[in-house]
Amino acid sequence: MAWLPGPLLCRALLGFVCMSAPGAAVEVKVPAEPLSAPVGQTAELTCSYSTSVGDNFALEWSFVQPGKPISVSHPILYFTNGHLYPTGSKAERASLLQDPPTAGVATLKLTDVHPSDTGTYLCLVNNPPDFYTNGLGLINLTVLVPPSRPSCSQSGQTSVGGSAALRCSSSEGAPRPVYNWVHLGSSPTPSPGSMVQDPSKGRVAGAVIGVLLGVLFLSIAAFCLIRFQKERRKRPKETYQGSDLREDAIAPGISEQTSLRTESSSGLPERRPSASTVTTTKSKFPMAV
Repeated sequence: MAWLPGPLLCRALLGFVCMSAPGAAVEVKVPAEPLSAPVGQTAELTCSYSTSVGDNFALEWSFVQPGKPISVSHPILYFTNGHLYPTGSKAERASLLQDPPTAGVATLKLTDVHPSDTGTYLCLVNNPPDFYTNGLGLINLTVLVPPSRPSCSQSGQTSVGGSAALRCSSSEGAPRPVYNWVHLGSSPTPSPGSMVQDPSKGRVAGAVIGVLLGVLFLSIAAFCLIRFQKERRKRPKETYQGSDLREDAIAPGISEQTSLRTESSSGLPERRPSASTVTTTKSKFPMAV
């Protein structure tokens, strides 16, 4: 009696034959990193695929709200039989970057994004008889919303030794706003909006501090220059002008001989007059014969 394989063995052999059969696979590629777009702007959800497009080719985009399973996704649009069919609440704002999407590009464009557009988007490509992959790509989108003016309150005892709780919250803001608490003492209280940081924007505190330091440096330099000019004008003149008198100068009308006699009478050695200063005078008395 010939031995026949059992049903379990038949199923295993059939599965092996199916797995080894030649055929094309649908490969869908989407960005690995989450995407973000400012509120009111246009978001492009990049999706590409590789397969031999046939008559049964179909593309579908759907949306899942944060925290919910993929099974409850809502359709946005789908392409089949050569036609594009937008559907759902995002139908008026949704379109394809390439229409028809039969050249390997299935990128979705979503205009005027709303905060409710934050969630997971599914790019599904179906092209029978390519059964070897599910042809699914997932993209996470975050719509950036500036924080609204915070609402602050306090509770508890505000007297010395008591405990008080301070609370601040913003009704809008994505990602979630981050609050910094600073004790200002007797300084003027800043506006509540200035104490909220928007994570979607870069920090500018360093640039502001740099500008303030530059202005302070220029002010100090100008003050020092003005002070130096004033001090320079107040200094006495160090050079002698034509009207200045010297201590060893001889008054007008006094001869050098008088000056020499004054020096001799004071006990100092008498200096002989030079030839240029010796003068001869005639005697006023008659000579005896």
